[in-house]
Amino acid sequence: MARYLFTSKFGGNSTGNFAGLNLGDHVGDSPESVAQNRKFLREYLALENLIFMDQTHSADVFTVEQNPPTRIEADALITSERSMGLAVLTADCIPLLIDAGDYIAAVHVGRKGLVGGIIPKTLAILAKQGAKAKNAWIGPSICGECYEVSMEMYQDVIADFPAAATSPLLHSLDLPAAATAQLQAAGVLTHNLHRCTLESEHHYSYRGQSVTGRLAGVISL
Repeated sequence: MARYLFTSKFGGNSTGNFAGLNLGDHVGDSPESVAQNRKFLREYLALENLIFMDQTHSADVFTVEQNPPTRIEADALITSERSMGLAVLTADCIPLLIDAGDYIAAVHVGRKGLVGGIIPKTLAILAKQGAKAKNAWIGPSICGECYEVSMEMYQDVIADFPAAATSPLLHSLDLPAAATAQLQAAGVLTHNLHRCTLESEHHYSYRGQSVTGRLAGVISL
């Protein structure tokens, strides 16, 4: 069975707005601090390699093999390589980790990714490899009560993803519920380890503080 971990702010070398274990190298933190934090995480998990991606809120999926490129622009990573960890960075979006037997996936699920079909696309690519997604873990992300959007955006999203609905009064989107519904409809056993990043002082939240660090969800074989 795959190993997985969701980080918090605890530990790390970053300071100021990024204080703690910031793993994002694109948020204005010291490159040296981020490199040290990533090295600590990789060594803590006893991994030979820990792969991050440049996330763009897309539905792009990248399959990681031996000798991966230095920069990967995608919002989901898939691999069957042993001792290689896949990481997804978040600060309110959903870090989704998938165990598909001989394959694993790390998926960044924000509103745009959900609407763009990042979850079914990842599951479809796994299926093409002959891998059946068995377990999925949803990590810390913003909750349905806190993710308020415009009424127009709310209505647009719930029209296609009714599980994301809260109420017209709140017009907030419950992305973890929508992701869970998609996964369960595909027959994937889903474990919701959700904790609201905006409400938690132990997690980074872009909505809470726009200049902030990034958490990671990591999965490996």
